Amino acid sequence: MTRDRAAFAFGVLALALAGLGLWNSYGHVDWHLVGVLAPAGMVVIGVGMLLLSRNTTEVPRKERNP
Repeated sequence: MTRDRAAFAFGVLALALAGLGLWNSYGHVDWHLVGVLAPAGMVVIGVGMLLLSRNTTEVPRKERNP
């Protein structure tokens, strides 16, 4: 199964924006807290994308016959 990194990042961003919108609709948004959590979330997403981009299956090289 292949994992699409762009879809992962887009999905996490969409969930974060939807959560922020719901939070803003039903309560008070502490923008200082959002300013701290947003960069931390971006770092977590970046690390997740790097981990997903690793090729875990190595294909053995065929030796050449001279």
